[in-house]
Amino acid sequence: MKRSIDLGCNFKPMKRANSSLFSIATLLEDESHPADSIEDCEALNVKGNTIVSSDGSNLQDLKVELEYDTPPEDAVSSSCSSVESNLSPDSVLCDKIVLTSLSTSNKSEYCGIIEDKSESSTKSASFKLQTDHRTGLIFESAANHFDRYNRFHKERPTRVTSVFDYLSNSKPEGEGDDNYQTILQRCCVLENQSSVAGEDISASSAELWLDDEDFLRVHLPGYMQRLDKISTCTCHNWLDTEAEQFKSIYLTSDSVREAKTAASSLCRLVSDVVSGSLDNGFAIIRPPGHHAEPGLAGGYCVINNVAVAATYAREKLGVKKVLIVDWDVHHGNGTQRCFFDDPNVLYFSVHRYHGGNFFPFLQQGGPKSVGSGAGRGFNINVGWNDKNMGDDEYLVVFEKLLVPVALEFGPDLVLVSAGFDAANGDMGECDVSPECFGRLTRRLKTLAKGKVVCALEGGYVRSVLCKCIESVIAALLDSRSNETCKEELDAFYDKIGDQEMLECIHPSAAKSIRDTMISLSEFWKCLN
Repeated sequence: MKRSIDLGCNFKPMKRANSSLFSIATLLEDESHPADSIEDCEALNVKGNTIVSSDGSNLQDLKVELEYDTPPEDAVSSSCSSVESNLSPDSVLCDKIVLTSLSTSNKSEYCGIIEDKSESSTKSASFKLQTDHRTGLIFESAANHFDRYNRFHKERPTRVTSVFDYLSNSKPEGEGDDNYQTILQRCCVLENQSSVAGEDISASSAELWLDDEDFLRVHLPGYMQRLDKISTCTCHNWLDTEAEQFKSIYLTSDSVREAKTAASSLCRLVSDVVSGSLDNGFAIIRPPGHHAEPGLAGGYCVINNVAVAATYAREKLGVKKVLIVDWDVHHGNGTQRCFFDDPNVLYFSVHRYHGGNFFPFLQQGGPKSVGSGAGRGFNINVGWNDKNMGDDEYLVVFEKLLVPVALEFGPDLVLVSAGFDAANGDMGECDVSPECFGRLTRRLKTLAKGKVVCALEGGYVRSVLCKCIESVIAALLDSRSNETCKEELDAFYDKIGDQEMLECIHPSAAKSIRDTMISLSEFWKCLN
């Protein structure tokens, strides 16, 4: 059954069963969602590419199409295997939401959708931005990339669509109840051409924005040929066999195209930031990318989005130096391998390591992996060897290590592999608050003249993910970032008093930071 609804309604997916991620941590299920009725959302329907309200008026600014396959009643409370037995292999086993954009050619004005509660109707309205600061967003839910055997897989399209819905209703702190602008309304949301309702997926922005050579700068020809073969396959058994050749990967015949679209969406946002059309931005995209190596998929990653964007910026946009900051709880082994010998890309990762016994289970995520050849010193790993690392540990590693080295490096662009599985309440068993991710973002805005672009990586508990992304976007929007940063640092120094920073955090974290600083001391003056 096909339903067309407004994302602003209170529709919630059915309650999900627990599922595991990777095989190395106990996942905390995010909030329970009852199988609420969506009859209250049927006042809106889609005609062509336009949402039409019950009174016949067109709402041009937001176009949403939801394809919702209702499983048998007994499937709602059954296990995933029971769901699979009741639905054919060709059934859509995920919520398919196709987002067009809330976009405007005039970046000083944002056309959005608000709800007039007094009349219980939805109407179009315009909002003047409250700040000259221009932050771009682009969404890619990859609706056709999902686990055919587990509708409730953690890495699924609702990771993106739930964020969109949350940001559409997120009220800035200190605003009144009436006439406020949501976080989404303060941003410039770029149109993603692959997301136009009813448009054939073959016309995706991957082909419209990036060329084959853009992917081949990062990924090996043989690997791309293999992916092209996957994209033409309709045999489920063959796709399953192919997916089994990689670590933690599922595939549909559209997975490769969706992965290319995600990378393309990020490159489009990077292009606007580098050109100065936007100051910064956040690509809320999937599938993630930082585990994808030049010739190998893994960890839900098929195409390395950030690596493709970094090489695209250097080769086509004239960017000389790129800083990549990866704060996902897992080491970005793919991104590291892409730039291990490149002195023009500084890669920094802070992650759980445990001596190589945490996903992706590689020794290369340790402090001694500093790069090779001309790239020696340009690869920085801070690997936690204990869990429960929180705000103080992340703030200290930025102040003691990342920021000094980054200032000496002098990047022209900062790309962030923004995974949020280290957040308190997510699967990574760390204790980073949403507010801390905002502080880290403001700190990064002091680099590269503020040209910072984030790309979603991990983060699987939706209630946590939404708050973390909101905090990062609020920091990107903050026109007082430098002043706010100084105030936050002053507050931290007041907190620790006369103690040295490394003495105020978890002893294991302090040792990890010192080990990395020792490994890098011969390459950076600021560490001597």
